[in-house]
Amino acid sequence: MATHAALTAVMRQSATEFRALLTKAGRGVGLSPGLSEDLARTSVWLQACGFAGGEAALDAIEGLASKDSDPGFISLSNPAISSSGSGGNLSSAYIGAQLADAVQLGWPSIGEQFFFRNLDSPTLSAAAIALSCRDLDNETEVSASTSDLYFLSQPKKKEILVYAGQQLQSDDEIGLHSLKVSSIDSSDAFLRGEILLDRESEEGYLQEIDAIGLSVSRSIIEKLQQFASLLLVSETEQSLKFGAGAGLVDSD
Repeated sequence: MATHAALTAVMRQSATEFRALLTKAGRGVGLSPGLSEDLARTSVWLQACGFAGGEAALDAIEGLASKDSDPGFISLSNPAISSSGSGGNLSSAYIGAQLADAVQLGWPSIGEQFFFRNLDSPTLSAAAIALSCRDLDNETEVSASTSDLYFLSQPKKKEILVYAGQQLQSDDEIGLHSLKVSSIDSSDAFLRGEILLDRESEEGYLQEIDAIGLSVSRSIIEKLQQFASLLLVSETEQSLKFGAGAGLVDSD
């Protein structure tokens, strides 16, 4: 699981440009178009709202590229999940999309808690869950906790709250590459700690991004471009093989 040091050198990109780059980078490491778009959408939202969305995406992409993370989904029958079926790390590109879809179907039930360990990018999965839950039309709230962030999605209010996580759970409950997901009735929501994001601040961030674009580490942009180039190589090989210009046999 990769970690990336904070860098001062940044590049300015529009949200559309960054999303396109993330999508191509995901495709470059073998993600389907749908999963690549899901990863890109979540990462851009995180980056726009002041979190390390580019880094979260890169952790997931590098996990797949290095084969440290397994490209696949998991069974949700076990409330404590530590690895994929083959023993590798859990890929947040897959798990985040799976859990976002599961939330739409009523998972988890009120009072249930699920623990996921050895995730390559817990923040990416947590944000995907929060965004999915906000679109629902009910009063059930879903929380997703990482080692440093606590996401609470409130569909009735159409709001996502993000708190500083260390004030909300103990270190032994949520490890560095872990995620806890639970569902609660809105009347039972227990909130405390430093608020890092609410509806008002999110709206402000998104307006600013529309006006001036995103600031992203140059190092992360360059690494994403390297993975995106893998897609171009693959497409070029396919094009040469199946018909761009002359065929395999050119009699003209």
